Amino acid sequence: MVDAFLGFLRTYGVELSAAGGLAGVAALIWAIVKWPFSKPKPTQLAPDTIDQIKPPQAKDGPALTVPEFIRLRRELKADLEAELAEAAEAEKSQLRARIAELEKQIANPDEALAEAQKRIADLEALLDREANQIGADRIVGAKAALEQGDYSLADDIFAEIEAQNELAVQETARAAYGRGEVAEAEVRWGDAYTHYANAARLDPSFENLLKAREYAWRAGQFAAAHRHGEALLEFVRKDGTQEQIATALNEHALTVEDQGRYGEAEGPYREALEIGRTTIGEGHPSYAIRLNNLAGVLVKQGKPEEARPFFEQALEILRVTLPPEHPYIGVVEGHIADLP
Repeated sequence: MVDAFLGFLRTYGVELSAAGGLAGVAALIWAIVKWPFSKPKPTQLAPDTIDQIKPPQAKDGPALTVPEFIRLRRELKADLEAELAEAAEAEKSQLRARIAELEKQIANPDEALAEAQKRIADLEALLDREANQIGADRIVGAKAALEQGDYSLADDIFAEIEAQNELAVQETARAAYGRGEVAEAEVRWGDAYTHYANAARLDPSFENLLKAREYAWRAGQFAAAHRHGEALLEFVRKDGTQEQIATALNEHALTVEDQGRYGEAEGPYREALEIGRTTIGEGHPSYAIRLNNLAGVLVKQGKPEEARPFFEQALEILRVTLPPEHPYIGVVEGHIADLP
């Protein structure tokens, strides 16, 4: 009773004094009598304690049983068999492999269910970590569904988190790219490469990889430039346009050439030139630059006579498409003058 009384004092902030009088004593006695039947005031939590509260565990129904597991596997198998009947020939091999895996699980359900329960436990642990972001009620619901072999709610939650984080990553990548442009404007090539490389790591797009390769090359970091050039080629061959492929080939060849691998650089230069013939056309200044690059690597391989017509064609295009004082014209004229 003493402890309860002290708790009351702390809860309600009651203060006693000699001048309290009978009214105060009577009020105090009534409060003590009433206190066990009163609702306690809500506990206030400091912000840093909220993250430590774990959501309730999802145990709303019995764990998945072997018969129920087999039923779910058979339903999924039936869905895949229906899909197989309508599938294109190229898709049938993969569908048959998935059906065979389900048949294996149905034939040995104890082992398959044990693996499924371990996977469910892993998924529940992942969901618990997202309770603050998603909300405890949704986490509990998803975990209860998992216990019954239903992965759809968990998948929806993970897809939502993935989308949110992807937006954050893209924003960070754009900021890194912006810092690269600032450094580029201030001719800080090493810093520009650092920022462009960070942008390419976060978002390996054509523009980000292109800039990362260029400024690694400008900063003299040829191994890094080579790595970004290969990543750029892989990207464009999968998702790029023909002209992007040509650009990536030309850029990668520049890196390879500056590493002293002249014979290896010749192939990408020729391929970029051939693609450019059908994309930007033979009258484009970028086509002239590719002619010049191919001619230059031929000279380095001791083939000046093979290089001459490429230099001359490049000069003819540049004189038509660029102002007379443009430095590129003087560069190509110098290359021709240096030929034996």
